[in-house]
Amino acid sequence: MVDFCENTSHTHLNKALFLDRDGVIIEYVPYLSQPEQVKLPDGAGKALKSWQDAGYLLILITNQAGVGRGYYTLKDVEKVHTYIRQQYGRFEVYFHDIFVCPHHPDDHCLCRKPSPEMLIQAAKKHQIDVSQSFFVGDAPSDLQSAISANCQPVLLLTGRGQETIKNLAQYTTEIKVFTGLSETVQLID
Repeated sequence: MVDFCENTSHTHLNKALFLDRDGVIIEYVPYLSQPEQVKLPDGAGKALKSWQDAGYLLILITNQAGVGRGYYTLKDVEKVHTYIRQQYGRFEVYFHDIFVCPHHPDDHCLCRKPSPEMLIQAAKKHQIDVSQSFFVGDAPSDLQSAISANCQPVLLLTGRGQETIKNLAQYTTEIKVFTGLSETVQLID
């Protein structure tokens, strides 16, 4: 009798919930640079915990042009991110990674949203199936980044979302719209 060894080592791709920072996981404050400016939206901790418990990697994707404009430093951004992680840690929420574009819009870098570059880099780094993932944002650059990366775009009516929804008809891709982060849990399969 011959035993055949089956190869069961199929590559498993992860799902992610990509998240914009300002206006999505924290209240929108233009050019926020200090931890004491950070305020979590109501129900956001519980919502992100639900996504995390459903097997989604939580990854922040944020443009921080304030660095490129000289308003604050990357060290300031890191302090804010440390504080955000601590605040969400109270809900046992863990951000798997944070991707930051610190460039000035005039730098024409490759990473700044609406470019999908940060999503693509995150997908490579963490073996993510982008088509099975969502990107929650409040700005046109978030939606365009998601669409360009073949990720499912989600618009929140927080932050700049009220302004963004006025131009939703320009997109040919279906965009789910929610009033807040806590409602997005309806998308969890």
